[in-house]
Amino acid sequence: MADPAFASASRAGKDARAAKNPRLDMMLVSGGDERIWLDPVTRRNRYGVPAAPAPDELWFSSSTASAVSPRGYDAAGGALDALSRPGADLAGWFDEIRARIVALFGAPGVEVVLTASGTEAGLAALAVAKALLRRPIATIVVAPEETGSGVPLAATGAHFAGTAAFEPNVEKGAPLAGWENDDVVMRRVAIRDPSGYPRAAAEVDRAAGLAVAEALRMGRATLLHLLDSSKTGRAGPRRAAAREILASARGRALVLVDASQLRCSFDDIKADLAAGFLVMITGSKFAGGPPFCGALLIPADKAETLRDIALPPGFAAYAAQSDWPQSFGRAFEAENFAPANLGLGLRWTAALAEIETYAKIEAGLRDEIKMRFVEAARRGVASNAELDFLDAENWRLGGKPATLFPILANHGDPAQARLIYEALRATRGALVGDDYSRACHVGQPVLIGGRAALRLCLGMPQVNAVAERVGQGLDIDAAFLPLRRDMEFLFRKWGALARHIGATGGLTLAASN
Repeated sequence: MADPAFASASRAGKDARAAKNPRLDMMLVSGGDERIWLDPVTRRNRYGVPAAPAPDELWFSSSTASAVSPRGYDAAGGALDALSRPGADLAGWFDEIRARIVALFGAPGVEVVLTASGTEAGLAALAVAKALLRRPIATIVVAPEETGSGVPLAATGAHFAGTAAFEPNVEKGAPLAGWENDDVVMRRVAIRDPSGYPRAAAEVDRAAGLAVAEALRMGRATLLHLLDSSKTGRAGPRRAAAREILASARGRALVLVDASQLRCSFDDIKADLAAGFLVMITGSKFAGGPPFCGALLIPADKAETLRDIALPPGFAAYAAQSDWPQSFGRAFEAENFAPANLGLGLRWTAALAEIETYAKIEAGLRDEIKMRFVEAARRGVASNAELDFLDAENWRLGGKPATLFPILANHGDPAQARLIYEALRATRGALVGDDYSRACHVGQPVLIGGRAALRLCLGMPQVNAVAERVGQGLDIDAAFLPLRRDMEFLFRKWGALARHIGATGGLTLAASN
C-alpha cells in the first residue's frame, strides 16, 4: 500500500501560493530529454517554461507547455517530502499514480505505462503492438505535422531526438537497439489539403481505411493512430470509422487514440478503452501539469495478454522499471533499466492535482466556462483587424465549447508569427513598454499550408480557478471576469505587436525576456 501521505500531499496547498523549493525545481526537470532542460541563463526550457509556478505571467499556451500551477507544485512538493521519509514505498507510490489515472479515465483491468513525454508514449504503444501483432507493422499516422516533430521517427521505432530521458547521447533517426532488424514502415493520412484547409471528416475516414487496407494487402499488420485533437484542434478519423476498420482487419490491426492534448471528455477515453483501443494522454497540455509527463493506457483485454512482454535493450534510454506496472516485470529482463524516474512521478503528481479538481466540477459548469472562453476569444480577434482564426469558417459559427484556437496575424506570415510569439513573452524591448510588460504565453507557431498560426489555449487550472470562485458564491460572469481581463490584455498586446511588426517587418523590434 502507498503511504497515505502521498494522496494527501496531492491535495495540499489548494488555495495557497506555492513557496519556492529549489530541490523540487531540480527534480521536476529531471528524467526527460533536452526539451525539458533549463537554459542556464534564463532558467527556462526551450518553450519558455520555468520549473516553478509563474503566476504573474499569462499562460494560454497549453497546446505546447505551461508553467506548473501553484496547486500542482504544492502537491509535488508534498510528495517529494513524503518520499524523503525513511521507509517510503517508492514502487507503491508509482502504483498509486497509475491507480489515480485509471480511476479518472479507465476501468478495472486497464493498465497504465508512464512515459516522459507523449512522443515516448508512442514508442511504448509500438512495443505493445509488436508484442500483440507479431508481424511486420505499418504505422498509420494522422497529420504528424500537427502532432509532434518526433512522432514520425517514434512511429517506426527510432530515436526521435539526440537525447533521451536516461541517455544523454543517442543517434536521432537510428532504430532502438533490439529493433534494428524489425520491419516497421509509416504511412501518413492528411487532415488538411495542400493549402491547409480541413478535409471533410468522411474523406479522412476513407483515407485511413484505404491506408489500413493497403497495409493488410501487403501482409503487414497495422497500428492506426486516431488523432483526437491536433495542435490546431483537428481530429480524425472518427471513432465509428476506426471501430469499423478494426473489425474488418480481423485481429491484424490495433487503434491508438492520440489524446495527448487531453481535450476530449473523460467518458470518451473510457469508451475508447472499452472498444479495445490503446490511448495515450499527457498531463502537460490541457491538464496544465509541468512538461513532460505522458502515459499509455492499455485496455484490459490487451493488458492480460501482455504480462510476458519483453522490451528491447534500447528502451532503457527511455523507460524505468517503475514506469510500467509491476505485473509487467519481465519487460525489463533484456537490459539493466533504471529503477525509477522520480521526476516523471512528481510531474504526474502535479498534473493529477489539477485533473482531479477538474473532474469534480459539474459538466454543465465546465461547458459554461469554456463557452465564455470561446466568446472572449471571438471578441479578442474581432477587435484586432490584423488577427483572424486559422479555420475561420468553423469558429465563427458558434455553439462549440472549444479550448484551443489557432490564430493568424497579418495573414499568417511565418517570420512575423515567430517574432510575435517571442515578443508576447517579452517583458521589455522596443515595443514592450510599461503598457505591455506582462509576459503572455501562447502555443508556439504551427505551419499550416504555408501560414503560421499561434494557438490561444484554455487549460484546466484556469477552469478550476473560475469554478472555485463560483463555489465561493460568485455568479458565473463575475467568476470569469479575472480570466476575461487576462484575455483582453493578451489581445491588446497581440494586436499591438501585429500592427507594429506588420508595418515594420519587425526590423525595429528588439524584445527580449
